[in-house]
Amino acid sequence: MHTGPRGANYARPLLARAYNNPAARDLRRRQRLYQELAVRGGVTFVILVFQIVFPIEPAAIARRIALIALCGLFLNWPYYLAARSGRGYRAQAYARMLADILLMSLGLYVAGGLAAAQYLGVYLIVTIYAGITFSSRACLMATAAATASYVAILMLQHAGILSAPFDLPNAATIAAFNLVILNIAGALTAILARALRDSRRRLRATAQELERFVEAIPDVIYVLDSAGRLSLWNRKLESVTGRGAEDLKGKPLIDLLAEDDRDAFRAALASGLEDRPFEVESRLGGADGALTAYQWTGAALKDEHGEVSGLTGVGRDVTERQRAEEVLRQRESEMRQLQKIEAIGRLAGGVAHDFNNVLTVVIGRCQLLLARYQPEDPVYQDLDQIESTAQRAASLTRQLLAFSRNQASAQQPLDLNTTVASVSDMLGRLIGENIQLAVTLDPKLDLVMADPGQIEQVIVNFAVNARDAMPDGGRLSIATRNTTLNAEFVSVHPGAIVGPHVLLEVRDTGLGMDEETRQRAFEPFFTTKAPGKGCGLGLSTVYGIIKQHGGCIAVESGPGRGAAFSVYLPRIEAAIEAPRVDAGRGPFPGGEETILLAEDEEAVRGLVCEILRRLGYRVLVAGDGVEALALSQRFPDRIHLLLTDVIMPGMDGRELAERMLAARPDTRTLFMSGYAEPPIPDDVLLQKPVTPDALARKVAEVLRQPAPHHRDAIGAGPALAG
Repeated sequence: MHTGPRGANYARPLLARAYNNPAARDLRRRQRLYQELAVRGGVTFVILVFQIVFPIEPAAIARRIALIALCGLFLNWPYYLAARSGRGYRAQAYARMLADILLMSLGLYVAGGLAAAQYLGVYLIVTIYAGITFSSRACLMATAAATASYVAILMLQHAGILSAPFDLPNAATIAAFNLVILNIAGALTAILARALRDSRRRLRATAQELERFVEAIPDVIYVLDSAGRLSLWNRKLESVTGRGAEDLKGKPLIDLLAEDDRDAFRAALASGLEDRPFEVESRLGGADGALTAYQWTGAALKDEHGEVSGLTGVGRDVTERQRAEEVLRQRESEMRQLQKIEAIGRLAGGVAHDFNNVLTVVIGRCQLLLARYQPEDPVYQDLDQIESTAQRAASLTRQLLAFSRNQASAQQPLDLNTTVASVSDMLGRLIGENIQLAVTLDPKLDLVMADPGQIEQVIVNFAVNARDAMPDGGRLSIATRNTTLNAEFVSVHPGAIVGPHVLLEVRDTGLGMDEETRQRAFEPFFTTKAPGKGCGLGLSTVYGIIKQHGGCIAVESGPGRGAAFSVYLPRIEAAIEAPRVDAGRGPFPGGEETILLAEDEEAVRGLVCEILRRLGYRVLVAGDGVEALALSQRFPDRIHLLLTDVIMPGMDGRELAERMLAARPDTRTLFMSGYAEPPIPDDVLLQKPVTPDALARKVAEVLRQPAPHHRDAIGAGPALAG
């Protein structure tokens, strides 16, 4: 198989030939010339053998015919030399055709002229060959030239210019019949030649289209023989492996693969040779020695007898697919993590709700009792210790609520630099002297909407983790700066949003985390610390706080490379006026208004009722929403305030407020809750655990406000927790 030089005209082995390739075209011309010369020599041999087997009389005529045949044979040499020049190839072919007809005509004349009419079929040699080798036009020209030559001989004999060597009865009839047959055969040959040429053209066009199609496929297309050697391939295989056609032809495909993958591929080929389609992944060696993951599919090729003669198939680069699958697996893992955190967060919120009720009673009763004693009284010290312990428990409750992302936060325009600076002194004492603290603050840092206390809690949690990760000392760095999150970052960090953000980065030089630990870093109750050293809620709480602030958190770490936690909080466009804070406690305010209290927890209900009555209010008490609504309908006087828990059996606080305000639009509403979803406005929300001081002040504040609009008082949507 001829393959031209590599380049634009390179012919793909065993695919469609590059017919416009000058080298291939010259090869085809030479092949046709050799065929023509071989036919001419074969005709001469047949004529000579025919004369030996069937001697022609007289002998002089036989010698002349033999001489003419040999003359045609000797002309092969100048024909060959002329054709080697490559000039006027078509004209030379027509000249050779006419010379052959002239020699045949001369031979027919010597053989008897009109009397040799039975030998007119010899012209068909040139006619048929011209049609098959050249074109239908050449066939018609050869037929016309043969007819004209023989008719010219007959006319010259009839005119007496040429003498007939001998006469043959019915020679004219035979000559006419043979001439008709000659022209019919020539016409049919021309038609067949044209059809053959059109078929060749269509076949060539189809083959070229197939080749362009195969070369346009971005995958490797291959055909193997029964021994697994390459016999056909597309250019993709050459570009990937960096090997030329001469190097690939006949090379086992398995030799191009990674050694570790060859056994699996060999088994797949064996399956294919057993007429079973196969699919296997094996790495293909590239030109630079790098291995690329490919998925190989194949099936058997069968010959005309139905026997498997080889294999054909496709090799597809699956690097991107594997990368996408890995990203998908990571996303699925992250989503499962998020769902787990969400589920346990709801559980933590429920626990915090019940615990807040308990703390409300403990703290409230302690404060009521403390009011009866002097600080120097021993009982006062015991009560104060109980209250302090309960307040620490309330702090734990706030941590659980932050973890569940339902803690009510006092968010305000905040400069993170101020928060970091205020907590730095405490961090120095917290992490110890063997850890160096480095703080780098961006002086042009934008503002964020955040709760300062919760952000301090985030920083402290990071610092505690960093201290535990650096038992032998190290460096803790805290930095702030402005940044902008793009779509690429958001695509790999669930929960992030595109746009300007403020970055809080906490980096340590500690032990670091492996990939498995990093993936579970924010999982609740997951900890790498020894039993009794940690409960695994620190980073989970951080995660909940950041999510509650509409931000996202990322962690980078590796064994021995420390850890870097990056918190991204959305930047606010302009500063918003921060809420004002009361300057001092002062005496408990009271009043004489009527308050309807709805609380399902008996201890909390009793405490709140006692506090309100001590303050002078008239209190109507109900154990749930249904009872409160019925009491409201029976009570004839004005009810100034509805004080209700959010979550109660049967009818929750929101629905109670909706239905009660429909009948008593001048009644104000105050909710009590540790958290509520969706959130309740701060101006009508009393946070649990409730203290006597906070209860007195919030009730007085709400009663002083004008009657709220129906929707503004209770918020929108059902309460999910309270």
